[in-house]
Amino acid sequence: GRGQCLNLGPCNTGCAQGAKSSVDISYWPVAQRMGVELRTNCRVNQITVDANDMATGVEYWDADGILQHQRAEVVIVACNGVGTPRLLLHSRSTRFPDGLANRSGLVGKNLMLHPWGSVSGRFDEPLDSHFGPQGCCLLSQEFYETDESRGYVRGYNLQITRGSPPVATARYGVASGAIPWGPAHHDEFEKRYDRSIHIGVCAEDLPEEHNQVVLDDVLTDSNGIPAPKIVYRTSENSMRMLAHGTARAAEALEAAGAVETSVAPYPIRMAGWHLLGTARMGSDPERSVVNEWGRSHDVRNLFIVDGSVFVTSGGVNPTTTIQAVALYIADAMKKRLATLFD
Repeated sequence: GRGQCLNLGPCNTGCAQGAKSSVDISYWPVAQRMGVELRTNCRVNQITVDANDMATGVEYWDADGILQHQRAEVVIVACNGVGTPRLLLHSRSTRFPDGLANRSGLVGKNLMLHPWGSVSGRFDEPLDSHFGPQGCCLLSQEFYETDESRGYVRGYNLQITRGSPPVATARYGVASGAIPWGPAHHDEFEKRYDRSIHIGVCAEDLPEEHNQVVLDDVLTDSNGIPAPKIVYRTSENSMRMLAHGTARAAEALEAAGAVETSVAPYPIRMAGWHLLGTARMGSDPERSVVNEWGRSHDVRNLFIVDGSVFVTSGGVNPTTTIQAVALYIADAMKKRLATLFD
């Protein structure tokens, strides 16, 4: 089990108490008790296939930098919406000259990132807002569904979060322009630390094929593997959504008694956390990369279980949905063991 949360606050820097439901606490120990060998500090080069379009294993550099090949009856990929298409596109062969499992031409396309807006409200009284786990405390879906009178389609979540620890308070203040550098820095910081609430605007990013992950022609990693190159443009629809959402967030904070509100320039540039859509799920092999239970249409023993299988992003953090999809695919595989490759 997990440790008890001590309400320390800076959860993003890691949890020494072991109270977060991160994979090292919730899944890895269980897997290792069941006999799974976890090889760390390795880097996969490519997935190998045979003449029958079946994956034979993975080629990887081990912790000592030695190139190895691990044979496998089944290959499961969970490298997120950037790492998964990078690996598949790099796994070219005579059978798959455009990248593994890419006969649809859709591997890497339809990248969705959740354009993000952020509004901060400063209050006169201390709020104890830096205590407790970071994350969404209150959620509003008032503007989640399409209302064409607003000038855009789909919608967003308003995610009300507690205030930030010291470093995050300073960073957010500088980014938004509320806390200047120079002599006034500390005075403005003290006005905001423990006296702020944030409202995030999580906009539903719509799938567009021109938003994609490709392999860079020049940049490589230390093993010579081409780096992923992100080709992405925030749509006009998303920009209108963020304008509407940040205005509503500022109104809510003012109604709650904030003496000052500040809207960070949107979309937040460092908010590419949710990497989705680049190996989409579907029943039609010409319009999707994997089938309805995560198996590649082109390679019958290759499965994808991360956010790249999403066909739409929704307007909310996808972490629990990714976990649910992974568990669903694992269960579907277990039920079909006798006919898994049919």
